[in-house]
Amino acid sequence: MTTLFSGLEISLKIAGKTLLNNVSLAIPAAQITVLMGPNGAGKTLLLKVLAGMLSPHEGRLEGADGLPLLLGDEKEWALWRTWVPSSQTLPFDFKVIDLVQMGRLSLHQGFPGATDLKASLEALRKLGIEHLKDRSFNSLSRGEQTKVDIARAIAHTASLLILDEPFANLDIDSQLHLSKVLRSLVKEGRTVLLSHHDLYSIPRLADSVAFIKQGQLIAAGPKADVFIPSLIHQVFGVQVTMCQHPKGQTLLVTDMQDMME
Repeated sequence: MTTLFSGLEISLKIAGKTLLNNVSLAIPAAQITVLMGPNGAGKTLLLKVLAGMLSPHEGRLEGADGLPLLLGDEKEWALWRTWVPSSQTLPFDFKVIDLVQMGRLSLHQGFPGATDLKASLEALRKLGIEHLKDRSFNSLSRGEQTKVDIARAIAHTASLLILDEPFANLDIDSQLHLSKVLRSLVKEGRTVLLSHHDLYSIPRLADSVAFIKQGQLIAAGPKADVFIPSLIHQVFGVQVTMCQHPKGQTLLVTDMQDMME
């Protein structure tokens, strides 16, 4: 299995408190890896470290060539990975199409051309929001803003997309559509790493799963090996069972009885 990069015993301290403790995570290339864990587990912090937005207190990021990425060329690094926060507030109002083109800043260096416009419009089309291209970002609903942020990342040619809770503000129809879009990106050879809360959607969404709890990586690997009742119970404290759908999809059923007692 080809890995895009891995974190080597990454630790992160903020205000003297250890929030990530010796986390080592390999990201399989051309797959969707879903990072899961309870609130406050450290998912967003880990994603920010892997996106290069936070420097680990200890450890380093290593690429496929074995070179430490945090010591490399930040401009070059920006060309192959892009980051989508769970939400953002813009101090200035931008048109949607202009904001999406900003996602290609490392490519056009502030002077977008016809290629950048074409890529941005195509990204909006993939998300089904090309009709919003001339709207102001701040006038959009939270769900629409989420789609624009994801379109901005897609417009970039980065091979790695890191997304923090991309499904959180979307209705069910948009969630299903986004799942298809992410799968299409993987078919193009791009790699997706995202944090997520919905256990029920993992069989359909993920190729690989990583569980994190209290700043420590509990398990990571192929979905069939990691997304299992014992590990789900260890991380979330709920009893689950797996069953088989007639079409072959494995579904998750939560045993609510233990939670009600």
